[in-house]
Amino acid sequence: MRIRLKVGLALGVVVLCIGIGSLVLYFVEDLDWIDSIYLSVMSVTTVGYGDKAFKTLPGRLFAAIWLLVSTLMVARAFLYLAEARIDKRHRRLAKSVLHRDITVEDLLAADINHTGFIR
Repeated sequence: MRIRLKVGLALGVVVLCIGIGSLVLYFVEDLDWIDSIYLSVMSVTTVGYGDKAFKTLPGRLFAAIWLLVSTLMVARAFLYLAEARIDKRHRRLAKSVLHRDITVEDLLAADINHTGFIR
């Protein structure tokens, strides 16, 4: 799968997790929309200032599963972002190597066993 597609899907899943958490917080914990979005983002990103918390039993049960899944999705999104940067760097390096002219010094350096042949 292409790196950009993986990054887009991972970020989409993170936004979806924040949205699901916001909906549950709004309806189960009786928070207003701003507070539910705030608590969702703070919980998923593991910042957790501690000013808001899950108070009801259904909310806590949901949070136990939701926080585990959401935190793993955020970690996966960062993994794919790092992979995209490394892939971009490798492509740039490969392009510069492939478009460089080969010199006699390069051929001599490639003959590591000094036989006059490159294997």
